[in-house]
Amino acid sequence: MIHRFAIAALFAVAASAAVAQTTPDAQEPGQTTPETPKDTRGPVDRLRDDGIALRFVWANDWAGSVRGGERLGATNGGGAVGGADLDMGKLAGIDGGKMHITFARYYGHSVAADDIGVVQKIQGYWYPKRQWQLAQLSWEQQFSDSHINVLAGRLNATWQFARSTYGCRFVSAPDCPYQLTNTTGGFSGFPYVNWGARVKYQPDARYLSIGAFEINPDRRNNNGLDLGINNATGVMIPVEAGYETSFANDPYPKHLKIGGWYNSADFTDPELNTKGLHRGLVGGTARSYDGGRYGLYVLADKVVWKPDANSNTRNLAVFGSVTGPLDNAENYTLQSTFGLLWTGLSAARPNDSLGFQGTLFRFSRKAVGYEDDVIHKGSGTNDHFARNEWMTELNYSYKLFPVVSLVPNLQYIMHPDILGNTAGVKRVPANAIVIGLRVMVNMGGPGSQ
Repeated sequence: MIHRFAIAALFAVAASAAVAQTTPDAQEPGQTTPETPKDTRGPVDRLRDDGIALRFVWANDWAGSVRGGERLGATNGGGAVGGADLDMGKLAGIDGGKMHITFARYYGHSVAADDIGVVQKIQGYWYPKRQWQLAQLSWEQQFSDSHINVLAGRLNATWQFARSTYGCRFVSAPDCPYQLTNTTGGFSGFPYVNWGARVKYQPDARYLSIGAFEINPDRRNNNGLDLGINNATGVMIPVEAGYETSFANDPYPKHLKIGGWYNSADFTDPELNTKGLHRGLVGGTARSYDGGRYGLYVLADKVVWKPDANSNTRNLAVFGSVTGPLDNAENYTLQSTFGLLWTGLSAARPNDSLGFQGTLFRFSRKAVGYEDDVIHKGSGTNDHFARNEWMTELNYSYKLFPVVSLVPNLQYIMHPDILGNTAGVKRVPANAIVIGLRVMVNMGGPGSQ
């Protein structure tokens, strides 16, 4: 860094000397010196032009359970995510090279775990570990002649594979990251990082990606700074083929992602203990199985309508996805999401958006059997949990300022599970209604556009 500034200073002195030598000592009568254009860029813009693109997001999610669930209640959770993308071509002369670094810090509590009981997140910016976290430290290299892009370092797989285009525009998080691949597939999810690499070949709108990511259950406990692999339990290998366009080359952009994964880590039975007995009734340690799990996914989205064919700001996009494992000893057997995002409902508010998202989770018989055992042991009732759980969200994102949004939201959970919190549960929870408000400051982060 000091060396670079020294070189910059040397060039500045040399340029000043050159200007001094070519400037006349006195002007001819009637001549005026042309004014130098004033640099109106701010410090962030100047840094970006110099190769340092800063990112910062702060979001606070307040949510209140007003009906159903295990109990009623309200909680507040949120976090801050900051980092930078360094263009190493501009900074160090390494063409096609970029370095990415991100840190995160979260706070607060979860209405999903504390009051409703569901394992899925209702407040997307809540995470259980309230600590500073290294969320990314990676090198990206674009080989332009071969259309190959390589990314490697401390990564989370959910930002590279099975990533929804619009999922992070919602407050709840069944699709940010994709829940099933995160919990069942072994995809390490933001902000927790493991060692990993991804190679992407993209000659045009079509692409093919393959990756390899360490599976390490301790990733949540070490702030992302433990670089060892002693506690790794396996490797996750995803493959994805797709087709993607943007407004730069398509008036109605679209994405199609088809992929699958292999997870080599050992995993546990949702229902039985090591003795083959029902763990929800008699307790004990969950039975363990050797690794070797597989799964498939398909995600698609498309901008389908624009009120003005010559403008891209206002548009209506639809999206959908389906994924599932190819083995039986899992909590989930299927996840399917569908929704729409309408940006610019009126010409007077072109940057506001209205969004609706619905997600179906189908639980395995083993997962539901465990839940049944828990409430039967606690209350002696014969109630049973449904295998199909629906999570829906309706929200409106109001742009208070270019980088500040207010997002009131209404969520409805049908047939909620209790896998997020089984303590003291004695009945099947009623369908839940949640109201919430997100306050977000977003400068260059996901969903900022």
